[in-house]
Amino acid sequence: MRRKIINNILKPEINIFKTENEMHINAAEKICSLINAYTNKHNRCSFVLSGGDTPKKLYDILSSDHKEKIEWNKVFFFWGDERCVPPDNDESNFKMANNHLLSKIPVPETNIFRIPAEKPHDEAAAKYEVALKNFFEGETLPTFDIMLLGIGSDGHTASLFPGTDALYIKDKWVHAVYIGKLKSWRITLTFPVINNSKNILIIGEGKGKSKIINKILYDKTANLPAQKVNPVNGNVIWYLDREALPFR
Repeated sequence: MRRKIINNILKPEINIFKTENEMHINAAEKICSLINAYTNKHNRCSFVLSGGDTPKKLYDILSSDHKEKIEWNKVFFFWGDERCVPPDNDESNFKMANNHLLSKIPVPETNIFRIPAEKPHDEAAAKYEVALKNFFEGETLPTFDIMLLGIGSDGHTASLFPGTDALYIKDKWVHAVYIGKLKSWRITLTFPVINNSKNILIIGEGKGKSKIINKILYDKTANLPAQKVNPVNGNVIWYLDREALPFR
């Protein structure tokens, strides 16, 4: 799939659906298709999961409607970010993904690369980076096959929030960042890693995200973190419902 090139800038593919359910169904179909393409060609697929509430329905669909369509033993799971809490905490991105997807599919534990966010934040970031470097041995940057991202109401994605030092990190794959307004630490992949992905799927739903998504897509002066998602050689595909981005 190719993105349109306008004024020498690659433009994202934007898919808008009438309902939230329709959006998730189509996103799941796309993910299933991509996974099968990579497992058939390379015998493995690396898939970065997103946290928060938005992907829950998507994970439910993948673990039910697509459970028998994918060779899950060939899929390797990672996370774009994590809150600094234990894996059994209700705020854990791992726990959410495990409840809605991983525990429902036949994937080996060795294929799951959880961020060890129960450890001190700097140690957690360092250990996760080592795990990534071992998996992508010899690579200057990891090249994830599929990366799923969400959008925060302030324009953040992963845990790359406005006004934080994480936005400018170029010499690390993983970074521990303190989010002042949340008074908490998070672990996040950095932009060089995100933008080295082959396929980035961004999902957004509801009126609550409409204003910020319009800014991200159409206001070049907004300077929002999510606007920095621009893969070097990959695709960006948006999945939105009509409330998140009314038809233009």
